[in-house]
Amino acid sequence: MNRSLEMSRPSDVPGFVDRVVRPLTHLLNPLILRIAGGWFPLFSLLHHRGHKSGRVYATPVTAFPRGGYFWLGLAFGENSGWARNVLAAGDAELRYRGTDYHLVEATVVNVADVDSKLLPPLVRLGSAVAGVHKVLRMRNISSPHRGEG
Repeated sequence: MNRSLEMSRPSDVPGFVDRVVRPLTHLLNPLILRIAGGWFPLFSLLHHRGHKSGRVYATPVTAFPRGGYFWLGLAFGENSGWARNVLAAGDAELRYRGTDYHLVEATVVNVADVDSKLLPPLVRLGSAVAGVHKVLRMRNISSPHRGEG
């Protein structure tokens, strides 16, 4: 790999994600947005506010509930735009399987530092197989309510 390209890649982003998945996001995200937050459990829809622009964004993410928290995958690293926005704001709205949740206390945690009983199995698998070693943990503070649309 070209040394300048290697140095520009964030260290918390697995090579496979950076080389294969990232270039496909502009094609895949519009399709994923159609199913995110609905019946398909792998993709949720995260509504967050830009920390500089104040604009509200809807971003497809992988999120799983367990132990009073939602665990959001950081495949693109903790410095991805949506992660920076959520960490700056500290809260966000998540639509998971057709239900809306208000999440707070955004915290980046290392998968290795979390009790394996607390992490959803798919998060542990993603860490082991894809090399994603950090997740964003957020606490749910709302009673779940069915989303519209």
